[in-house]
Amino acid sequence: MQYIETGEIISLHGIRGEVKVYPWADYPQFLEEFDTFYIQKNKMYYQPLHAVNVRTHKNVVIIQFEGIDNTETARNLIGKTLYLDRDEIELEENTYFVADLIGCRVVNYLDGTEIGQITDVQNLGAGDIYFIQTARGKQVLFPAVDEFLMGTDIENKTVKVKVIEGMFDEN
Repeated sequence: MQYIETGEIISLHGIRGEVKVYPWADYPQFLEEFDTFYIQKNKMYYQPLHAVNVRTHKNVVIIQFEGIDNTETARNLIGKTLYLDRDEIELEENTYFVADLIGCRVVNYLDGTEIGQITDVQNLGAGDIYFIQTARGKQVLFPAVDEFLMGTDIENKTVKVKVIEGMFDEN
């Protein structure tokens, strides 16, 4: 997947065509690092939108796109998902795109026993939580903290975890 979802355009800001974006990133300021965003026009084509100005205001990002300078034009963007080109994103060590984690097999790092598959990743305040679907269909919420994460291999779609008693019981 070349393009990564990064937020949703939720409303207009002012009368000059600026839009408010609800960011899907660890922190809103992350989007300030980019000057090209994309919207999906069809399954095969992502249209680039060049940002003239990107700034954070409270928990949203306000963006002025080149060529969009009035509310009528900007209104057509409301509800659209914004994407970034993954080649333009530099991740810190041991950080991953949620899109790459979803679908990874989760295995016990001690014996390689398969536990299940990551179906979602959410941050519920204290840190990331992996939603793991076990082989028996039970959903388990797993704290994605260094104490329990023993290795992530995105290329082979595998996450090795430290299992503590009761964590993955099927009862």
